[in-house]
Order: sequence, then C-alpha cells, then structure tokens
Amino acid sequence: MTGLDRYAPLAQEAAAAVERRQAQYPALIAAGKLPADQAEREIRVWRAIASDWRWVVTLDRRDDAPATLEEKLAALEESRRRAERAMRRAFDRADSSVREAWRQDMAIAVMADRFGDVAAPFLAAWEQYWCIADLLDWYGRELPVSGRPGIAYYVNRHVRAANRARAA
Repeated sequence: MTGLDRYAPLAQEAAAAVERRQAQYPALIAAGKLPADQAEREIRVWRAIASDWRWVVTLDRRDDAPATLEEKLAALEESRRRAERAMRRAFDRADSSVREAWRQDMAIAVMADRFGDVAAPFLAAWEQYWCIADLLDWYGRELPVSGRPGIAYYVNRHVRAANRARAA
C-alpha cells in the first residue's frame, strides 16, 4: 500500500459490500424479492465506492462504472440503516456478559481481549456499522454545504508530501 493506509478498513468494507451483493442478489432476484435493475444499480454504485477507496489506499485509480455523489450517499445511508439493525440483532444475541460489558462502557479492545469468540459476532457487526458510517461521513464531506474537505483533499496532500520527500 502506498496511499493512506489507515483507511484500509474502509476500502475493505466497500469491497466486501460489493462481494456480499454479488453473492446474495442472484438468489433474491430469483425469489422475486429484489428487482434485477435495483440489484444492478446497487452493485454498480458499490463498485464505484469500492473503487474510490481502493484509490485512497493504493493511489491506483481504476475506471469502474461511475456513480453520482447522490447515488453513493443513498446507498451508504441504506447500508448504514441495515448495518445498525444487524448490530442491534448481534447485540441482542450476544452473551449476557458481553451485553453487560457494553453497558458498562468497556472499551472495544478490552471486550475483544476478555471475551474473544463470545464477543466476536457483535464486535464484527459493530465494526461493519462504523466503517459504513465513516464512509457515509466522508461522502457527506463532498456536499458543497459541508464546509469540510473531502477525502480527495487528503489524498492529494499525501501525494504532494510524498513527492516532496522523494525529491529531497
């Protein structure tokens, strides 16, 4: 990786979102639970999101089918809602010791260390939720009214600093 490596979890989640949809949607279409055009649109938008974040982490820009900012925001908002529901279900299914630790504001790292596999499903759902929420926040920065720099600003700043360091 040569880009902003600290964003690798976001890139991984975006790529995983594409993979999940590609794996699950054919059965949903066949069962009549998801229109084919909606499935194609969601996969296209998530491919564009994954491509954006692959670029952030690797600085390798690929030309995937484009998606508008509005499409990306809508897809991420829907995914955030789904991830929140999944996180709540995982919490409800978690062992009572994990739920109690959460209510006592135990740090995530401590919970993972202390409860291991018992906490893993909830912590995985928690991590997925926050990756999607972070992605949504980053795309929200692209809105003109946000007043905050988007990820491209940080990537370009990183590239300029790396170029200066190489030149020195």
